[in-house]
Amino acid sequence: MAFEAALRRRTGSLASGLALGAGLLLAATTLCGRSQPEAQGFVGGSRLPSERPLKVQVGGVDKLVSDRIKSVEKTGKLTDAMRLVAAAKVRRAQDGVAKSRPFSDELSGMIKGLVKKLKGSGLEAELPMLRVPDKVTNVGLVLVTANRGLCGAYNTFIMKMAKRRIEALNAQGIVPKLIIVGKKALAGLKTRLADVEKNYTETFFGMPDSINAAKSSEIGDAIRNLFLSGEVDKVEILYAKFYNLIKNEPTIRTLLPLSPTGFDDPNDETFRMTSEDGRLKVEKEKVPAAKARNIESDVIFDQPPEVILNSMLPLYLNSQLLSILFDAQASELSSRMTAMKAATDNAKELKKKLTMIYNKKRQAGITAEISEICAGAMALDEKGDKTSGPALGIFDNSDTVGADFMKELEDGSIPDTPEDPSGPDDRPVIDPYAN
Repeated sequence: MAFEAALRRRTGSLASGLALGAGLLLAATTLCGRSQPEAQGFVGGSRLPSERPLKVQVGGVDKLVSDRIKSVEKTGKLTDAMRLVAAAKVRRAQDGVAKSRPFSDELSGMIKGLVKKLKGSGLEAELPMLRVPDKVTNVGLVLVTANRGLCGAYNTFIMKMAKRRIEALNAQGIVPKLIIVGKKALAGLKTRLADVEKNYTETFFGMPDSINAAKSSEIGDAIRNLFLSGEVDKVEILYAKFYNLIKNEPTIRTLLPLSPTGFDDPNDETFRMTSEDGRLKVEKEKVPAAKARNIESDVIFDQPPEVILNSMLPLYLNSQLLSILFDAQASELSSRMTAMKAATDNAKELKKKLTMIYNKKRQAGITAEISEICAGAMALDEKGDKTSGPALGIFDNSDTVGADFMKELEDGSIPDTPEDPSGPDDRPVIDPYAN
């Protein structure tokens, strides 16, 4: 009984001592926190917070360069998507040329057959679209450009060629009458063609995204009315002839009057887009001239042959315009593909350079922070600050430190039980910020 009573008294005094020690520790921590805010050190202990503003951004990150990299990356994705869309539209133009070719060939063969049958019968006098004037005093010029930009120098080259042609006509005393196809040519009247003499007929057509026979007929009717009314003696068209994906040239071609013997274009050819080893390419094929239809001598026409031929010539003109529009659209889209490919490559190169700059700045910031931390630690060592314990040696690591700690426990350097806390009166006052 006496042993149990003694054990209870000793246990109670130990519990009260621990509670008192905990309370004193909490009070001291609160007082220190109110007097001066603490910040955790790099290794341990406490230190005064630095009042010097940081010269390096947190993490060494330059936000402006980071935002620029994201912007360039998005621009590269956009231009690459535009290149793919242009490639798909080139294939659509290719299909349009292939579908319109049989009608054009059949029409050319029939016109050749009728011209052959009526040869020597004064054909030019009966057909106004074939009548060649003795002297050209008025010229109509049709400019075919794109509605939009972002296609390299496509529109610029056409407008430069138009200016040279108009200057040549002005030197002959001719002021050409203009018919515009495409918004870029309309805008060029006030810029590149502002200082040349011209007569804009206020006839404008937008370059269609989907070319069809109805659109070519609308343009053909305006050209034919200008010619048949006698306002012009000759009609020329200026467009970019398509050669391949990286080459197209501004070309001037006479539309009216039509030649009774030269209905075929010597440079007439079709194109077909294919891919080889994952890269797009264009295969071109010369189109043989349509053969004249053999019309027997005993064939009886329901109407006079010249009337039939006069109704077929507008169809032939429209078919030629349709082919020209497809050629111009293929040139525009191929120029856009080339321009967007160059823009995508430039975006990738710019992103690479910006990423290198970003990484250099980030590495410089990290190096500066590490240097500041090391300099602070060396300053504390020089002042003899022991709050963080003795410095580790060169060969010290987690294994050697653990072994030394166990050795101190075994030889009695560290007591098995903690010492009893001192009372408030006997507790020494320690200033953690003192040198």
